Amino acid sequence: MKLGAAIPVLNEWRFLPAVAGQLLQVVDRLVVLRGTRAQSGAPTTLTPVPPLDPRIEVIEAEWRSEQDTRNAGLDALDDCEWVFCLDSDEILLDDDLRALVKLCHGDEHQALSVRLRTYWKTIEHRIEPPEKLTASIGVRRGARFTKTRYVDAEPHLTDIWLRHLSYVRTDAELKEKLRLFGHAHEIVPDWYEKVWLGWDADHDMLDLHPTHPPAYRQVVHEPDGELRRVLGAYGVDLEGLSSPAPRRVPSRRSSGPAPGTA
Repeated sequence: MKLGAAIPVLNEWRFLPAVAGQLLQVVDRLVVLRGTRAQSGAPTTLTPVPPLDPRIEVIEAEWRSEQDTRNAGLDALDDCEWVFCLDSDEILLDDDLRALVKLCHGDEHQALSVRLRTYWKTIEHRIEPPEKLTASIGVRRGARFTKTRYVDAEPHLTDIWLRHLSYVRTDAELKEKLRLFGHAHEIVPDWYEKVWLGWDADHDMLDLHPTHPPAYRQVVHEPDGELRRVLGAYGVDLEGLSSPAPRRVPSRRSSGPAPGTA
């Protein structure tokens, strides 16, 4: 059985060595889908593509949505029975990746989905409770993405947790992410100043998600040694990601309105 992998990316290269390095242990082909426009429609300057493993194919095009981008990866890898679709800031532990490959060799499923363990600013802080969202990251030939991480086949929900590092960024990187990502128009007003920057002074802040505040209820300090080991094995640079010690405040207050009230 031939396995492929597709990784969408705009300018987010920090964790790509680990994401691609892990996948190259098990897949026959790997493509990086380098978008040439921001899905928010905002103007952007593309950063240079860093040196990559020679086994990686880079495909550049202007895609208008997340599902269009991922489906372009499926098209490029149509000689593969299964394709893993991970973002450039999503990490699987080695045992979990092997478990996914084992599931691919069965005949029962058309798609494989995982739960997300989302980290905040550093790999020592994560969202609790975990967000309810699941993501289809394994797709059998013939299935298609219909919206963001959803496919037109019933996915098998595994017991695997994907390490989601989308919010493990410097202040400047996060501000640029908000400007460029496809949900930019849904962000709670002043979220960057009040929540992202405000959390550094108040680690007890609640309701942190930029578009649906209650989806990120709170942040807990929980170092992940296995995640650190994987990132270290591929030389990922974590410099500049530490946050200052918090200034405790008496009240535990919500940071923003509930969805639909912003």
